[in-house]
Amino acid sequence: MCNNTKMERNNKKKRSFKQKMILYHKYYLRTDFYKFLGKNILKLILILGGFVALVLILNEIFDFKELETLFQEKINNSKPIYVYLLFLVSESILGIIPPDLFIVWAKYFESPYLIVFILATISYIGGIIAYYLGILILRFPRISRFVKKKYEKNIELIAKWGGVVIIMAALFPLPFATISTIAGMVKYRFKLYLLYGITRYLRFYLYAIPIYRAIDSL
Repeated sequence: MCNNTKMERNNKKKRSFKQKMILYHKYYLRTDFYKFLGKNILKLILILGGFVALVLILNEIFDFKELETLFQEKINNSKPIYVYLLFLVSESILGIIPPDLFIVWAKYFESPYLIVFILATISYIGGIIAYYLGILILRFPRISRFVKKKYEKNIELIAKWGGVVIIMAALFPLPFATISTIAGMVKYRFKLYLLYGITRYLRFYLYAIPIYRAIDSL
């Protein structure tokens, strides 16, 4: 009897999971989620392709190895803490500077992938700050109305697709800081935000690996 009961429960769980997936699929079809996803994947490919093409063009115009040497010397004589602070500010306030520039900067350290991990961590922390900034904005009605009007489309995205938008902002060329701020403004569950935001780490390595390989191939 006990075994039969367990089997019935497992079957119900499997059915309910399958049913949920079918419902999600239908909802995503109806709300054009797959088109939105496809556009952002295309943007990601174009950005990566653009970076690789830029490296190849620079190699044709200049001696890229000489540029690398100069860049390496600049980095050796600089203090990374200032770059980290600049990046934290950027990732906390609307993503002012593209993270890709910092990923290229990380290439010229002794352990570039460790620096990429540090940058991803800073970006993740910056997203958390942006989330709380969104909560803070709610205390100022005029500012809140202005932000809601300016980023109405992004608010609609979170309303339609919830945590999936946070994952997409973490992975794709969506403004992660902006989405994080809006998540705070709409009072999206913080624990879920933290969980979905971890995908930000994957984004940094998705960019770093092909960019570094392109540079090393020259």
